[in-house]
Amino acid sequence: MKTNITKIFSLTVAAAITASCASCSLLPGAGSSKTEDIVDAADAFASALVKCDAGKIIKLTNEEKDSDAAEDLEVLFGNEDYTDEQIAIADAVADTIEYEIDEDSVKIDKDEASVDVTFTMADYEAVLEGDFSDVDEAVAAISDCDDTAEVEVTFEFALEDDEWLISNLGDKAYGKLYGFYGLDVSFMPDLAALIDHTDIYADYNYVYLSIVFTENVSDYIDDMTFDVFLDGELLYGEQTPYGDGDYIWCDITVDGPLESGTYTVTCYYGDTVIASDYIDVDNSGSTVISGDPTDAEGDVYICTMDFAPSLDVYFTSAGFDVDFEGELMCDMLLILYEDGTYMLKPDSTFGTYFEEYMTNNMTDENAMGLIGLSSLDELEQVADSNGMSVNEYKQLLIDSYVEAMVYAIDADYDEGTYVVSGDSISFDSSSKTDFEGTIGDGNMISCVNDYYSPTPGYVLEFYPEG
Repeated sequence: MKTNITKIFSLTVAAAITASCASCSLLPGAGSSKTEDIVDAADAFASALVKCDAGKIIKLTNEEKDSDAAEDLEVLFGNEDYTDEQIAIADAVADTIEYEIDEDSVKIDKDEASVDVTFTMADYEAVLEGDFSDVDEAVAAISDCDDTAEVEVTFEFALEDDEWLISNLGDKAYGKLYGFYGLDVSFMPDLAALIDHTDIYADYNYVYLSIVFTENVSDYIDDMTFDVFLDGELLYGEQTPYGDGDYIWCDITVDGPLESGTYTVTCYYGDTVIASDYIDVDNSGSTVISGDPTDAEGDVYICTMDFAPSLDVYFTSAGFDVDFEGELMCDMLLILYEDGTYMLKPDSTFGTYFEEYMTNNMTDENAMGLIGLSSLDELEQVADSNGMSVNEYKQLLIDSYVEAMVYAIDADYDEGTYVVSGDSISFDSSSKTDFEGTIGDGNMISCVNDYYSPTPGYVLEFYPEG
């Protein structure tokens, strides 16, 4: 679980607390210079700190009830600015706090005194580095934590009207004690529940599973693995997927053709199964596994289309603040085989055109939009942190997107069977949506395939190769 510790009672706030001149009764007979009086005063104040009691804390200091310090403590311990999860975690940590007063450290100089106090609590920062599905798991882990963190504070007292009152509430150490308030906590989502859909493909020499989530899961990719099974037997174990935003890709490439059989790809987060899908592969001579369509034996049809509108939809839906311009022209290939099967996919040259398109559009503004930055200074800082210039970092972005897109396009094909009836042709897809087409002059095939079309209802026109 990722945490960003926000210390409302921060060092800055604590240091800003100023002392005023008020007094209140602490102990009967206070004013004695005896060590036990200082220890008793320290015990009372430490107990108020542990209980997170703003009123009692102020009462045991020389602060006014309406002072800035009192208001800061009321805000710190109040629930108005916290989520229910933040309150539960703060209460859990507070319940683990203990303290020890070092009586040997007591120092008394006329009307001033001091004593060292050590507070121990569950090491909540270490605990919250783990992944928890909800706040109850996090609270239980804090309560069960045996590892502790320490905060050392020197209580300073001033004797006013025969009463020993805390005089150094502005010390930074008090702020450290309450670092567990206002934690910005996020919990591990149910990744399986966030899956929009999965697609599995098999080609001449690789199996490929894509997982599309409903939100960005980049923070969890490093802890994901996947296995590939052939007919139920583990073929490749604990492989590393790659991804970007709300997409995860799991693929395995082998030397030579795939063996025929049922391939199952299962993706895990830790030991938990996120997604699993399978595909039947018949590589005994049928055209289900056809390799490069340009080398396939069949009638090849070509449709030249602009992929830029599809990319605009992708970037917009993914939440990227970018403004890409220009066309991204490339060919779609439709191969009709004599046995009544077909394959439809982008041509392998797509990557070259896409790289040119990204290069032409990789302005500073679009680079910032792709990585969620709001200023050129931030972009320069990110580039510098990676040991690069801004131009080098933009090239890295181009290369990363091209690599990911080429993988996706290469595996993103449609196949199935087709039937010709007069001037009509119908396509029965094995993995995507069925679609219809017509055969016109020169054997031109026109159809609407919304999966590949740049806009819904766009007519794709395929002409015979050559």
